[in-house]
Amino acid sequence: MLSYYISQSNEFVIRTRDTGSDDTFTLKMEDMLTYATSSYLLPTSSYNYNPYENILTFSQSLEGSVETGQEFRIEISGSNSGSIYFGSMQIYSSQSIDKVVYTTQNDEFVSNISDNEYIVI
Repeated sequence: MLSYYISQSNEFVIRTRDTGSDDTFTLKMEDMLTYATSSYLLPTSSYNYNPYENILTFSQSLEGSVETGQEFRIEISGSNSGSIYFGSMQIYSSQSIDKVVYTTQNDEFVSNISDNEYIVI
């Protein structure tokens, strides 16, 4: 399953079926709730394909067409080779929210600072 974070740089690395490196790739998405479909032609500048290991690295902006909480079935197909990847994608909100600062509930016992020296017997 791929995770897409809204308003962030999303780069995906997937292993695909055999295909030629001269293919042009299309990302097809089907909403699992409404069954609405959409497709995106991946620009050649947005992906890199390693034919020896069948690794496709790509990025695609879905801003404005997806909402937090949506789930999609995805298919990536090559122009010459047909479908080369099937999977799913979930949409998450931005992860730029500051994490909470935890406070300790144990003020009585404090660890001593160590210089990491060991005694070998």
